Amino acid sequence: MAKKTKVTSITPQDREKALMAERRTILALPPEKALDAILDHPYPVTLVQSMAEEDLYLLVHTIGPEDALPILGMASNQQWEYFVDMEAWRGDRIDPHAMTQWLDRLLKADPDRFTHWIVTEQREAFEDYLFRNIDVHVREYEQDPSEVAEGFQSEDDVHYVRMRPYPPTSENAVQRQELRDQFLTDVLRRLSVFDFRLYQELLLGSTAILPSENEEELLRLRNVRLAEKGFLPFEEAVGVYQPLKVADLLKRSRKSAHTTGRAVDTYPLRVDAADPPENANLFMQTLARLQDDIALQRLQAEFAGLCNQIIAADQIAVRDKDTLARVVDKAGGYISIGLEKVKKVSDGDAYHSANLIQSYLLSDIFRVGYGCALQLKWQADRWRHASWFARAGLPLAFWGEAWLGVLGGLLIKKPLLFDNYATGVLYREFATLADVEATARVLDKIVAVDDLFARMGVTVTHPETDTYVTCQNVLLTLWANHCLGMDADPTRPEPLTRDAFRTFFEKLWVRAEKARRIKDEMREGFLAWLSERSGQPTFEIADRIGPALEELFAQIESEMAAVSPDDLDPRYIQLFLMRGGESV
Repeated sequence: MAKKTKVTSITPQDREKALMAERRTILALPPEKALDAILDHPYPVTLVQSMAEEDLYLLVHTIGPEDALPILGMASNQQWEYFVDMEAWRGDRIDPHAMTQWLDRLLKADPDRFTHWIVTEQREAFEDYLFRNIDVHVREYEQDPSEVAEGFQSEDDVHYVRMRPYPPTSENAVQRQELRDQFLTDVLRRLSVFDFRLYQELLLGSTAILPSENEEELLRLRNVRLAEKGFLPFEEAVGVYQPLKVADLLKRSRKSAHTTGRAVDTYPLRVDAADPPENANLFMQTLARLQDDIALQRLQAEFAGLCNQIIAADQIAVRDKDTLARVVDKAGGYISIGLEKVKKVSDGDAYHSANLIQSYLLSDIFRVGYGCALQLKWQADRWRHASWFARAGLPLAFWGEAWLGVLGGLLIKKPLLFDNYATGVLYREFATLADVEATARVLDKIVAVDDLFARMGVTVTHPETDTYVTCQNVLLTLWANHCLGMDADPTRPEPLTRDAFRTFFEKLWVRAEKARRIKDEMREGFLAWLSERSGQPTFEIADRIGPALEELFAQIESEMAAVSPDDLDPRYIQLFLMRGGESV
């Protein structure tokens, strides 16, 4: 008796997992290879229509809309609608040329389906488009066709259509009008063949449009569709930047275990626990601990919605992976900061963060993290309005390159971290609580030095110097004036001559065979002088700005320890104000 062969059945879940893996592989490919992979797939239509709208949108733009027409032809009607929603609007107004471009692409991608789609699912939008782009004339029974105005054309000698001219002031008006005219000619001819009675109804219906009311209704419907994906109207989307305190987060009700969104593969969220990325933040580390695939899918859908809300709030167009990566990093970074902030008040449970992201909205945790950066900005704003340097009318550059960078990042509308190209960029979003705390320490130093200048009664006018005036060289020049016993106003830095600076320079160093260093008594004398001039105890000054003073002395040693007194050149001395016009 022959043995029966055991057949292993493939469940729908297995098929979905396999399709998900194929999607992710294709989305990670270079554009030309991604296109070939889709066209060579055994079920390309199923593959394309299984993609989230956001994934397909980014893929088409990565490949190039004109080259991606075969993919657009396989897309579902819902995916088509998403493309039009994202591309055909500028703010709350329809962009006529963008609408024409994308309707023309969809017509070329699948002419028959487009003809049916535009008069069924998109009828109101198409009638509005016709109203804006054509003139319709119905010939009376007694009227001779020759009496119809020039430029009108008809399929039945009754309903005449004429394309409206583009405004001559619009950019590339001739080319745009040619595209529009060709598209409308093609689609109207198809409609007349598809259903002539419907064609007549569309022409007559377009003449009865109330443009303002119709556009407002189209905008409302578009906003409803996009809001389901997190693309809220701007005035609602900016709520993601409203700070939230940890105590208020923990008082909020737990989020539903059911997701209303769809996982988006191009918004990377999964982290391999066996191979986490280098310098993974707390959010990534937390995701690596999650072993529940269903929970990860829910989080991925929620994370995609948060990214889309950030895109709407920042009013940016995401058409390439680099732009999307910045949004993803921003969302993940502030969620991580929020988790770190909550962790400080937690009971030390190693899985506290994992429980947190499953219990509370990621957008709320994001708001906790962003609130940390926003608190720094508000602190900087309050200080600036009441600061000594603002009263003195000095520019931000007075604080020197490094401190200027930090202040520049905090005093803009949405605060940024001054990275100074440590990761390849000048400014970036805060990514960890350590970023926030490091910036806070620098801001504290700036505030303390500003307060010190106020207590010392320093006045900075326009000294006779070629050196750019900064807080560092003002403070050091005042000290040098004091050490040299110069007959100068102790509140105004007097630029040094080359000979005077050489005298001070020689007093500054401990003589050594190797690298020189600043004498301890000079350091102590500097602190005592600051105490005398400001009226503050030395221990208080050391506590508030001690690290800043150490950095200043380290900078002096770094730049000048190896310089011989005979080689001092005022043109290259930036840490002290040197008298202008002196030659070497």
